[in-house]
Amino acid sequence: MDTPTILGRFRERVKGMGGALFLAATLFAASGCSTDNGAAPTISVDDQPTPLRFEGQSTPVLLPRTNLYIFLTSSRPLYMRDGVYYQYFQEHWYRAEDLKGPWEAISGDQIPDLLQNLPPDYYYDNFPYKLRKEQ
Repeated sequence: MDTPTILGRFRERVKGMGGALFLAATLFAASGCSTDNGAAPTISVDDQPTPLRFEGQSTPVLLPRTNLYIFLTSSRPLYMRDGVYYQYFQEHWYRAEDLKGPWEAISGDQIPDLLQNLPPDYYYDNFPYKLRKEQ
């Protein structure tokens, strides 16, 4: 079947659907929605983060009443949950299973829930002073 015939049949079916259904289908497609069962999108970033630096020991500290660890001595926001590391570098989130990488660029909805909707350095700035270990 050639393309004009397919397009003609599509137009005929659209006319039979009614304007509201056609508008909804068009808006759904134009908004970038898909039916991929909620699979989180990965983003591509050309650069890998520069190596992490630590002032003192690279020991993670458990955030009170959570399952999220924070590295207070790292050169940039660095967290760990369930053996996966998360860092924020040049306006992107990355994750890796090892501190040395390789780091995978991820979207904001792929980071731990506690980090979503907060500035990346929120816990660094607001970590209780009395719980910080002296270096």
